[in-house]
Amino acid sequence: MFKKQFKLLVVVFMIGVAFSAFAQVPPDLEDLQKGVSDFSKELAKSLPFNSSLGLNWSDAYVGKLIPSVPPHFGIGLSFGFTTMEMKVIKDLAGYFNVAIPFNISKMILPAYTAEARIGGLFLPFDVGFKIGYLPDVGLWGSGIKVHYFLVGGDIRYALLDGKILPKISIGVGFNHMKAGIGKKIGTDMEFDYDTGTITVEAPDVSLKWDTTSLDFKAQLSKSFIIITPYIGIGGSYAWSSAGYSVAAKITCDDIDEANNYLEAAGLPGINLEDQVLSSIMKNKAFSFRAFGGFSINIIKVLRLDLTGLYSFRDKNFGASFGARFQL
Repeated sequence: MFKKQFKLLVVVFMIGVAFSAFAQVPPDLEDLQKGVSDFSKELAKSLPFNSSLGLNWSDAYVGKLIPSVPPHFGIGLSFGFTTMEMKVIKDLAGYFNVAIPFNISKMILPAYTAEARIGGLFLPFDVGFKIGYLPDVGLWGSGIKVHYFLVGGDIRYALLDGKILPKISIGVGFNHMKAGIGKKIGTDMEFDYDTGTITVEAPDVSLKWDTTSLDFKAQLSKSFIIITPYIGIGGSYAWSSAGYSVAAKITCDDIDEANNYLEAAGLPGINLEDQVLSSIMKNKAFSFRAFGGFSINIIKVLRLDLTGLYSFRDKNFGASFGARFQL
C-alpha cells in the first residue's frame, strides 16, 4: 500500500523533473556543471530537513519499558513531504533546453518510514528507529525508475516525565537518506567543451542524492484526554552529495582537457570510468527547524499523528501523517 502512496507523492517531482530534464541535449558542459553545482548546493540545505521526517511522535517521552506496567513502546508507519526551491530544478532543466511546465516556486520531496520507539530501562529515556525503502521501480510504464532509502534513529531523555507538568525531552540522533531517479534516453547526446566533445550513445541517465546528518532536538507535549499537542525545535549538521551519472558507450576527445576547462571556469570536474560519466558534488550544511502538531487517541492504543515542519535556513516547509500502536 505504501509503495502506491509513495508513487503518488513522487509524481509531482517526476513530471516536473524526470520527463523534462532527461529529454534533450545540454548546450555546453560548462552550463551543465553550473546547473548541477547549484542543484547540489540547494539539496545540501534541503535533504537534512527531508531526512528528519519520521519519528515525529506527539509524546515527548513514551515512558519506561522497565519498570512499568504496562511496558511502554510503540510501532507505526508515517509518510509525508518537505519542499525545496524549484528554481534550481528549472535552471537545470533549462541547461537541457527544456522548460518546466509548472509555474510553482516549491518542489516536493516525499518520504515514508516504518518506525518503532521503546522506553528506557529504569531511567527516563526512550529510543527510536525508522526505516523507509523503495527499490528501483518504474512509474506507470514511463521508463522512469525511482529508488529511495531512509534510515535513522534517536535517543531522547525526559527532563519532565509529564505526570503533572508537560513532558519535556531533549534528544540526539542520526539520519541517512539515499535516493535518485533515472531514465534510458533513446538518442545520442553531445557535451561540448572548449575544443572537444564528449559523445554519449543512448545513455542511461540518473540524478542521485544522499545525506547523512547528526540531529539534535527538544520537544514539549501535554496530553488532554484524547488529544496530545506538541511543539519542538531541531538542528542538524549534514554531509550531503548530489549529481548525475550517465552510463553508455562514451567517446571523449580528452577527459583531462575537459577537466582543465572546467577547473579554469571554477567548476567541479567530471569522472569517466568503465563507460560511466559522472559528477557528484559534496557539501556540508547546518539546518534548523521547528515542528509541531497533535495526535488523536482513536482507541486506547491507536494514535494518529499530524505534524507540520518549518526550516528556518531556506524557508521550506513540510508535513507528515502517521499511525501507530502505542502502550
